Amino acid sequence: MAFTVPDAHLLALHAHEGHVDKQGRDYYLAHLLPIAEALRPYGPYAEMAGALHDIVEGTRDHPDPARRYDLDRLRALGVPDIVVEAIDAVTRRPGEPYISGLIHRAAAHPLGRLVKLADNKHNLAANDELARSDPVKARSLREGRYRPARRILLAAEAADRVHGRRILV
Repeated sequence: MAFTVPDAHLLALHAHEGHVDKQGRDYYLAHLLPIAEALRPYGPYAEMAGALHDIVEGTRDHPDPARRYDLDRLRALGVPDIVVEAIDAVTRRPGEPYISGLIHRAAAHPLGRLVKLADNKHNLAANDELARSDPVKARSLREGRYRPARRILLAAEAADRVHGRRILV
């Protein structure tokens, strides 16, 4: 049986059970679901990748090995290769620089770039809420990560003559 969009949502919900975002909200509901929904117009693989984009990074240190997901485990579960590749493209490696590592790698993968653009847009919107409680941290994230990353991702999207020009705001 083929892996479906509902399967991706159920897997994300299970894998991130108990996780919360920077504001203490349920991680799946506050972060993963909105990104997956924003990517829905780009097709089922985009929605799957949006729902699952943090699964490797978010579970790698889980104390229960059964709750850890890596790329091989995702493949074994039937997650389509293009989705696994996109997850790989947006998963930060331990010790990896954010801009020169993760963002440049994500920018080079068409689906990964789309996912990272949606993630980045969501993070910028959530940053306004964080600014009310921690303006210094919010400014640091916005100016040191989110805006520079967005410029790189949008430039790569605009330059991609085959897959580009999908999200330009």
